[in-house]
Amino acid sequence: MGGTADADITAHAPAARANRLALLRLALAVLAISFTPILFRLSEVGPGATAFYRTCLALPIVLGWMLVERRRAPGALLAPRDALTLVVGGIVFAINIVNYAWAVHLTAVANASLLSNLSPLFVTLGSFLFLRERVTRGFLLAMLAAIAGVAVLASDRLAIGNDELLGDGVALLSAMSFAAYLIIVGRLRLRVGPGTVMLWTGIFTALVLLAVSLASGEAMVPVSPRGWAVLLALAVFSYAIGQGLLTVALAELGAAFSAVALLCLPVSAALLGWIVLGEALGVTQGIGGAIILASILGARLAGR
Repeated sequence: MGGTADADITAHAPAARANRLALLRLALAVLAISFTPILFRLSEVGPGATAFYRTCLALPIVLGWMLVERRRAPGALLAPRDALTLVVGGIVFAINIVNYAWAVHLTAVANASLLSNLSPLFVTLGSFLFLRERVTRGFLLAMLAAIAGVAVLASDRLAIGNDELLGDGVALLSAMSFAAYLIIVGRLRLRVGPGTVMLWTGIFTALVLLAVSLASGEAMVPVSPRGWAVLLALAVFSYAIGQGLLTVALAELGAAFSAVALLCLPVSAALLGWIVLGEALGVTQGIGGAIILASILGARLAGR
C-alpha cells in the first residue's frame, strides 16, 4: 500500500509543477497587461491608433517566437479550419479593443471597466452551450463573487442614466467579444503553438485596427520620441509579454478560470495608477480588490 501511495505522489508531482508554472505565467501576464491603461493615457496618438501600434510593433517579436517554435516542431502545418479560426480570433480581438475604446468615451470609465469585465460570465456560458464544458457550483459562486468585487471596486464612480446606455451596451459587446476570443484561443492552443496563434491573430487584429483608425481620422504618428517609446513599451509589455503569456497559460488553465483570473486586472491597474500616476485608492477600492483576489483563489480551488 505504501509503495502505491508513493508512486501516486511521484506521478502527480510533474503535473503539480506544471500547474504552478501555468499559474505563474498567468500572474505575470496580468502584471504586464496592467500597464496598458497607463500607457494608453500617455500615448500621443488616438486610442485606435495606439491599439494598432500595440499589436503591430510586437509582430516582429512574435514572428521570432513562432520561428523558434517551428524549429522545435518542423513540418507542423495548420489545418484549414485552424487557419480560418485564427482569422476569426484576430477579428474578434480587434472588435473587443475597438468597443472598449468607444465605451470609455461614451460612458463613465467605471461603467466601461465593470461591464467589459463581465467576460467570465460569457466564457462560462459559451463553453457550456457550444463546447459542453461543465463547471462546479463552487466555481460559479466564486466567479459571481469576483464580478461583485469589480462592482465594489468601481462603485463610487459608476454612473447610471440614459446618457450612459449606449456606452454600457458597447462595453457589454466588448466583454462578449473578449469572451469569444478566450474560447477561440483556448481551443486553438490544444492543437496550435502559442507563437503561431499570437502571430496570425495579431496580424488580423492589426489590420482591423488600422482600418478603424484611418476611417475615424485619428492622429497616427507620435510627435516626439517619447511618444514612440510609449507605443514600443505597449507592444513589448502589454502584447508580446502579457498577451503571449496569457496565450500559453490558456492551454493549461482553461478559458473559464483564465477569464476569472483576469479580473485581477482592475486591481493591479488601480495599484499601478496609485504608484505611477498618484491616483490614490480608498477603502472601497481596497475592499473590492480583496473580494476579487479571494474569489479568484476560491475559483481555483473549486475548479480543481
